Order: sequence, then structure tokens, then C-alpha cells
Amino acid sequence: MKRSSTDISEFRRIAELRGQECQVAIEDVMYMMVLHKFDEIGVHLVPRLSTCVYNGRLEIWPSRDWQLESFHSFEVLEMIREHLTAVIGWRSDSSVTDNWATTQIPRLHLCQVYAASILYGYFLKSASLRHHLELNLAEANHDLGMTYSKPLPLPELWSFGLKDTAFGYVSSTRSTSVGQESCSQGMKHEELRGYVMGFNPETLQMCAKPKTKEAASLIAKHSCALFGDEKTGLIETDEVIRTSLSSLKRMVLEAVAFGSFLWDTEEYVNTVYKLTEN
Repeated sequence: MKRSSTDISEFRRIAELRGQECQVAIEDVMYMMVLHKFDEIGVHLVPRLSTCVYNGRLEIWPSRDWQLESFHSFEVLEMIREHLTAVIGWRSDSSVTDNWATTQIPRLHLCQVYAASILYGYFLKSASLRHHLELNLAEANHDLGMTYSKPLPLPELWSFGLKDTAFGYVSSTRSTSVGQESCSQGMKHEELRGYVMGFNPETLQMCAKPKTKEAASLIAKHSCALFGDEKTGLIETDEVIRTSLSSLKRMVLEAVAFGSFLWDTEEYVNTVYKLTEN
């Protein structure tokens, strides 16, 4: 029996709705897996900001900084601390008084910092694993008597347009010179920061951009749930939040951890269910 154009359109619409329902279900599963990873390190995610405001001031206690840093490698931690300095002005030598002094930040800007830090955590996980793999390949080639070398072009990271996303809000940066290296006996392995600074724009985009639409959607939904208005869900607001450097640090560390856990979750789920390429 010949189908009419109306029937075909209806079938397509049904297929689209089922696809959307399936994507929502997959995102829910991925979100629960991310929450489970936070539970494993003994950290509860910050609830909607309005529930954390006391007497007009946002404070998050206990900070759980140690738990949020515990699963990162030393090299990744160094880059996270640079990120903290870049986006909120935190310094490793900050005093207790400095950390708890009152500071102000627009609610919208804090949301942007949080989302950018999720992307940064996602980027660091992707880049560090890529770095580890290349080092292992270099060592394997050396063991086989092969010479391994690779040029590392030196683009300015900010020129790629990540200044206001994965790398926070920084006015300038200084590139590190990295030349060609051969894997020889006694060679000092290139540090992660130098390795990342050598990424060309294509590699940078590949590591910094969520690979799937499901992951990108989770970042947007989680940020909106945390910062959005309870009635409208909208984030756009002129509200200025009074808080402390300590609470801002807690939020950035949580966001970086969220991005790292999201990368792991995305990789795992993609092995059992084909996610949608972003």
C-alpha cells in the first residue's frame, strides 16, 4: 500500500520523538554515573545556589578541596592551580584571611566560569591521556630500536577562541618553546604543560570540545540547574553575589572534576551505546 506524504511525515515525527526520548534517557544515565564518581570521592555536588545563600552571602562548607584534588596527577594539579589563578585570582600563597574575605561576582559571570571550568577539566583529561599514550609509544619505539620524533607547532592558545571557554578569562599568556625531541636513553619527558602548549588548533579543538551532543547537553543542563532561576530556569540576571575566594575555589574545583568525570563517562557509554557526534 502506497503511503501518503502525511503518513511519512508522521512516521518521521514519531521516530524523532523516540530518538529524543532515548537521548534524554542516555543523558540521565550519564549524569548518574558522574554523580556516582563524586560519591566515590566523598563529595556532594553544590546544590542550586539559592539554597547556599545565607544572609545574602554564598558560602559552601565544607570545601572538600582535598577530595576534589585527590584523583588528579601532580602535573594536572599544577595546571588546575594556574586555572584557579586565571579565573578567580586564587593564589597558592593566599592567607586564610584572603580566602575568607568578602568578594563580589556577577551571577552570570560565575556561571560562565563554572561552565568554562567543566570544559577545562574535560580538556585536561583528554590531553593528559593523549600525552601518556604518546610517551608510551615513544618508549616502545625506543625499545624496538626505532627513532621517534615529532614536531610540536606552537600556536597561541588564546587565538583559537578558547579564552572565554576552556581556559577562563586571561588577558595574555606566554608560549613555551618546544622543539623536536627524540626518544633517547636518559631523555627527560616533556611535561604536560609544555605538551599542551604545543598543540596545533585542530588538536586543541579535538581535546577541548565535547565529542558528543549528549556530553555537551549535560554541561548546559547542569550549569542551568545550578545557576538558573527557580521559577524560570533562566541564567541571565544582573544579580551580584557576595561570597569568598574559598567558596569560588570550591566551585571551580568541582567543575573541573565534573569535566574529568564526564570524559570518563562519555568514553564508557560510547562503547555500549553509540552517542551522537557533536
